[in-house]
Amino acid sequence: MEKRRVAIVGAGSSGLTSIKQCLEDNLEPVCFEASDHTGGLWRYTEVNEKNKDPHSSIYQSVVINTSKEVMAFTDFPVPYDWPSFLHNKYVVKYFDMYAEKFNLLPYIKFNSPIQRLSIRPDGRWNVCYLNKDKNEEHEEIFDYVMVCIGHHRYPRIPKYIGMDKFTNKQIHSHLYRRASDYENKRVLVVGCGNSGMDISVELSSVASQVFLCSRRGYLPWILPRRLFGRLSADQLATRFFHYFPGFLKNWLIEFIANYTVGPHPQGFKPKTPPSANHPTVKSDFLERVAIGVIIPKPDIAELKVDNSIEFVDGSVIENIDAIIYATGYDFVNIPFIDKEIISGGKEVENQFGNEEYQENLVWLYKFIFPPRITSIAFIGLVQAIGAIMPVSDLQAQYATSFWTGNLSKTPTPEEMEKDIKKTQDIIRKRYYHSARHTIQADMIPYMDELAKDMGCLPYPSKILFKFGPRLWKLVLFGVPTPIHYRLLGRQAWNDAPEAIRIYNGCKPSLSTLKKNK
Repeated sequence: MEKRRVAIVGAGSSGLTSIKQCLEDNLEPVCFEASDHTGGLWRYTEVNEKNKDPHSSIYQSVVINTSKEVMAFTDFPVPYDWPSFLHNKYVVKYFDMYAEKFNLLPYIKFNSPIQRLSIRPDGRWNVCYLNKDKNEEHEEIFDYVMVCIGHHRYPRIPKYIGMDKFTNKQIHSHLYRRASDYENKRVLVVGCGNSGMDISVELSSVASQVFLCSRRGYLPWILPRRLFGRLSADQLATRFFHYFPGFLKNWLIEFIANYTVGPHPQGFKPKTPPSANHPTVKSDFLERVAIGVIIPKPDIAELKVDNSIEFVDGSVIENIDAIIYATGYDFVNIPFIDKEIISGGKEVENQFGNEEYQENLVWLYKFIFPPRITSIAFIGLVQAIGAIMPVSDLQAQYATSFWTGNLSKTPTPEEMEKDIKKTQDIIRKRYYHSARHTIQADMIPYMDELAKDMGCLPYPSKILFKFGPRLWKLVLFGVPTPIHYRLLGRQAWNDAPEAIRIYNGCKPSLSTLKKNK
């Protein structure tokens, strides 16, 4: 029998793990990558005349916010002797090792940007792409499609009065590359998520003055990467931690924030609990505010032709040399596919009153499938509080399990619609209504949802019975590594118990030491 073909769009972390999963489920993958390399977002790429709009938004200094133990693919640990938090060069090196280990490169067509994806009457897909010289279109037919471009590709620019009159530099953080370009400049950074705070701190060492604009008028909760100088903060969110009630989680996060990072500047203290927005990791930000090299400001009222800026509180700053908009990304307006496939269409969008929320609405079952077109899967189109690599890994497993009949239950389109509505109701009740919060998920609970349907959920009772109390304790109370999802199920990995032990500080066995030599 001829293998069913899968078109995979993008060779970043989501695309690589999707290729691997297709191979493991006896599907034929063909990955279309617009550039000449893998790595996607994490492969540092210069912005220049030849490449004015690269896929990557990584600037030179970026270090990942998630510890290596938590960001690992489910069956491929980040090398045990690497740093806890990886510079972007290490991240792409890890991807290269993953691609080599599982022999993924032969399945990638480089320099082959997708032009159009269109569904055929028989449910298959016409995939139109450019050849490697980018001067001729080709079209092929595929049974399935996996869109793996993530959600940091198409910048979202806010609309302010006077943007067209402001004569100095205005860019989105997607195009920011190095602080030295702003030496002795007066810079306003708009947006106080992870990118906005990271860039403002980096600029504060070279710019003459940095201002940070909080569009909501207050700052988020700020967390450190490490606690007590040695413990990775994200490793406190153990599997057992997720059994805590919401108020207790919020209290613990607030305690950690206040007593490790410090109090917020007057007038900018968060007005929502930590669980109501995506956390920001930048422990030295408040120190920079305290010494005056970063000055927080409320939202912009107007940009002036003389390069001054007025804020909603009536204050004005003058002689601004550059504005950097760290204002997030557009999730649904992907040029090569109909928006309604992702958003559910106007009828669905109109259920939500907030215009900004409507514009970025993602209406996908488990953040993967359009309910009525399950031959296409979106991998990495979810903002997990944690790392995207293992999330995409499990999403890819879920998609191919769906197509090959390996889920415990295949939902109907009506059941999918109901589940999406429930998920969106939870999101809107928990988070403030903004464009960035339409795809929020907690990493472990979300991955547990997928794992349960695939039969690989690490139930504590099953772990205790199969592996004994020592591993049970590590899974429940230890480092929340995604390798947990390779202990059980049809794709269990024999080395998973050993990898979990090492990530929890246990000495590797002799056989593991021999493998690593």
